[in-house]
Amino acid sequence: MQRHLRRAGLINDRGGHAAPQGDEKMNSSITTPAIYVGTYHQYNGGSIFGKWFDLTDFDDEDEFYDACRALHAAEDDPEFMFQDWEGIPSQFASESSVKWAFIEAFRQAQDDGRAAAFVAWAEYTGECDYDAFDDAYCGEAESEEDFAYGFVEDHGLLNEVPESLRVYFDYEAYARDLFSSGYVFHEGYVFSN
Repeated sequence: MQRHLRRAGLINDRGGHAAPQGDEKMNSSITTPAIYVGTYHQYNGGSIFGKWFDLTDFDDEDEFYDACRALHAAEDDPEFMFQDWEGIPSQFASESSVKWAFIEAFRQAQDDGRAAAFVAWAEYTGECDYDAFDDAYCGEAESEEDFAYGFVEDHGLLNEVPESLRVYFDYEAYARDLFSSGYVFHEGYVFSN
């Protein structure tokens, strides 16, 4: 059921929730986690009545489910159906559940201006622990070689080498070594393994 409702024009995109975050890449934007909530009863009756909810608007999971129950108050015991979602990696959402730990960690990353990096890390690792992300996050780079260049500069690895010899340093080969021994480059971000 994923996203085909929107593509088929059966439900509208909630729109307008993508915005650059803090110190993240200037040409990057991140979509806040949102979910379209209907019910199985409505769907089986031929209706896709529901509503998009921006999950960062809720203090906790209980508040989100309270809003879902209020939306579908006409049903005695609504069985919620998450008909579409965006800004949530697929391993953290399904037709009948959303892993709230992802939403909480996303909110922390958003507050730190690293929401896009967190989503990239969560997609890559399948984890949604903010502290683990924070430990693994090394920054952003245009490429593995770009990161290697910055790593060498930041750590002063060539400070003792005469300037005339530094030009011979093979950053591409050094990047291969870095990224085969503990670093990961994913969607413009670098993480330690």
